[in-house]
Amino acid sequence: MSLSDTIDASDLIDRKSYILGMITAFAECVANECKKIALSPPFYPEDYDIVVSGAEKIADDQGILLWYEENPDIPESRRLNWFVLYKFSDMLDEYRKLRNQGYNPAWHFSKFSDLLSYGTAWGDGADAVVTKMRQPKKTKDTFARVLLKPGDWPIRIE
Repeated sequence: MSLSDTIDASDLIDRKSYILGMITAFAECVANECKKIALSPPFYPEDYDIVVSGAEKIADDQGILLWYEENPDIPESRRLNWFVLYKFSDMLDEYRKLRNQGYNPAWHFSKFSDLLSYGTAWGDGADAVVTKMRQPKKTKDTFARVLLKPGDWPIRIE
């Protein structure tokens, strides 16, 4: 019998390590230009002080930058925040332009998909690249089970 058959793995994961682990993975993707930008896992505003120094160290180690998304468009009672991880300021500008148009990736993911996707080709010769996913699969939102209270993700629109 495996450990996963006897214990819920989310009970063994602490919030800070999970958030910083995800930031590390996404920071590597952004640093190596596999993604234009990435978002950290969503977290409650009160988690900011717990993770900010670790997130800044990871960003510095990877040679990328962080922008803290405070999500003022989400009602305070249900607010979740995240870091935007980016390497090039024009990519953050694109993200912020969409945000300034009233879009939020929590509700309008398709508007941000070019910035957040892995399969996006960019740079010289990108127009000649045809990207394709070999086998799409349905996945579970592990971060929601580990980091958030039941019902807090996806964020409801009122």
